[in-house]
Amino acid sequence: MVAIYARQSIDKKDSISIETQIELCRRELADGQPCEEYSDKGYSGSNLNRPEFQRLLADVKSGKIERIITYRLDRISRSVLDFSNLVDLFGKHGVSFNSTQEKFDTGTPMGKAMLNITMVFAQLERETIQQRIRDNYYSRGEKGMYLGGPASYGFSITETHTDQGKLKLLEPNPETVETLRRMYRMYGDDLMSLGAIARQFNTEKIPSPQGTIWDSSKVSRVLRNPVAVQAGAEVYRYYRSQGCKFTNEPSDFILGHGCYLYGKREGNERKYSDMTNHTLSIAPHEGIVDSGLFLRCQERLDKNTQIDNRKRSHITWLTGLLKCGKCGHSVVPKSSCNTKYRYLYCTGKTSYACCDVEGNLGTLGTVEDIIRDRIFRWAERYSDLRVGVETTQSQERNRLACRREEIDLRIRKLIDMATESNDITAHYLSEKVTELEQERRALEAKEEKLSVGRCDTLRKEVGDIKNTWDSLDLAGKSHIAALLISRINLYHNEIVIEWNYDFNKK
Repeated sequence: MVAIYARQSIDKKDSISIETQIELCRRELADGQPCEEYSDKGYSGSNLNRPEFQRLLADVKSGKIERIITYRLDRISRSVLDFSNLVDLFGKHGVSFNSTQEKFDTGTPMGKAMLNITMVFAQLERETIQQRIRDNYYSRGEKGMYLGGPASYGFSITETHTDQGKLKLLEPNPETVETLRRMYRMYGDDLMSLGAIARQFNTEKIPSPQGTIWDSSKVSRVLRNPVAVQAGAEVYRYYRSQGCKFTNEPSDFILGHGCYLYGKREGNERKYSDMTNHTLSIAPHEGIVDSGLFLRCQERLDKNTQIDNRKRSHITWLTGLLKCGKCGHSVVPKSSCNTKYRYLYCTGKTSYACCDVEGNLGTLGTVEDIIRDRIFRWAERYSDLRVGVETTQSQERNRLACRREEIDLRIRKLIDMATESNDITAHYLSEKVTELEQERRALEAKEEKLSVGRCDTLRKEVGDIKNTWDSLDLAGKSHIAALLISRINLYHNEIVIEWNYDFNKK
């Protein structure tokens, strides 16, 4: 069946009536050819929400229509994007389309060519809309405005009125903010695994952000979001090391405010392993999680793949650290069906026949006990560090660190300029870099002086390890071992540990 569609927004002297449109369309029919008429009066062509047009679309989808005739293309739609989608819909249902004025008929080669041109403009409109949305999104982020969507876990959205109109802000949600703080403590201080945190919350019937049960991925996403951190210089350094871009200067990272992290992330990328396409902005709301605790969590998340690999072995928290002292190859545990002990063997001998070490290198249980006791001794020695600094000292350290980051940024820019300058200009730029380097070293000295006796990340993680060791799961113990130890060399009668830190540090 043939369909004729007519539309008129308002009655004007110079506008063509619906009746005239239909009459002109009828001239395209063969003598005596039946048709169905659809007409909308008083409706704009800017959208498709027109009663008769919707009835036409329903008949197209049901297979009743074979051809559609209209007076002009803009009677169907004034949006190139909408029109392109409609032509695609018509094509799927075998419906041809033609206009009496533009002689646009998709049943002819010229009509198909016109369709291709229309599709090009439709694509241009799509990309223009996407770019406009993206530019607006990033502009909002640069101004510290909330970027839209559901509130981050632990927060709720509130509105305030400014000179620029309504501004959406985040504020702590009394129903979830304590759970958020607790999650960071469980992962960063108690060294619980992501799965263990999820199981604990599910046992306590604490709903996830979507109101469903928790899993490792959901916990990880919440911990990765910097919206809750009290941003400081160390936070700036961390995200700079991850390849992030910034809308704020380093001096803006005073302790207190949260952050917005935004940018394109691949759909199959569960973790933020690549932040080169991300931007970090200082948010107007106050952070609620200490920057040190937040960064401890990020460090664990960054190493999570390595930890998970060890956890999957279900055997030992020393996987990846044990090496043969004679040849340097990995040492792995193997068990026999006739014994409950797991003996340690050099893979250089068993797999590559390149090591002549005799027999095994001891039992796994014995080696684990020895390493554990040495970790306890290390932690006791390290706990001699003095604890505590005044808040004013923390603020001053952060100020010095921010200034140092500003100098680093200036030095990088000057070096880039020097590579494109003549010899005379490069000489002056080099002198300026030298001056900045001297200032940077002076700032480092002041920062180091203020840092004496402070409670740092390492001490926080291992300070009470002797009392908490038995409560740690395999991943937690593996994390402590990887934090402290770079390598364990096994000999027949000796175990040599290569520590990541100076054992004698006080």
